[in-house]
Amino acid sequence: MTSRREQKKQQTFDSIVSAADRSFQATGYRASTIEVIAVEAGVSAGTVYNYFGTKNAVLMAVVTRDTEHAFVDAGEAIDLSSGDPVDVLMPLIMVYVDAMTALGRDVLKELFRAGFDPAESALMADLVSLDERSIAQIADTLALLRDRDLVSGDVDIASAAILIYSVVAVAILMFVSMPESTVQDLETTIRSQLTHIFRGIGFG
Repeated sequence: MTSRREQKKQQTFDSIVSAADRSFQATGYRASTIEVIAVEAGVSAGTVYNYFGTKNAVLMAVVTRDTEHAFVDAGEAIDLSSGDPVDVLMPLIMVYVDAMTALGRDVLKELFRAGFDPAESALMADLVSLDERSIAQIADTLALLRDRDLVSGDVDIASAAILIYSVVAVAILMFVSMPESTVQDLETTIRSQLTHIFRGIGFG
């Protein structure tokens, strides 16, 4: 049974995460200092530091919260009734895409930057963990498709899942770097590339 103290700690944690999300969306990541987040959450800056330590850790908490919801929603989005593997995968993938793009380009830029910064080893580890869970969910879906003969039986499911996830990750990176692009453009790009993967690229 959860104690009242633990409940209070969880409420404070959730309040800081929600406040950070609002601040990131309203003023951008760089303008959202720990002090600004603390005011938004109704706590002291010291409390934010005690719970998270760094602003990047707060950012990762926002991402983790949103992606946890996305994993559940993605599982519910799978519909194997279609005879086209791309049509089966796209609703699943768009749950991930919507969760990421909802963070906003500014936050995504910081997330990509920090994800490649060796100094941010804890954040990198958290991002890798989320990547692995996404890849596993795609692999599980591919296995279901294979069971229905919608994917070739000799396909290496693990490698195929990594390939598909890489397509999505690169497409999101391009979305971040192209301010004029829309989520609809992103969806169209991913669908086109997945179609090439499943149908192959012909010559002549």
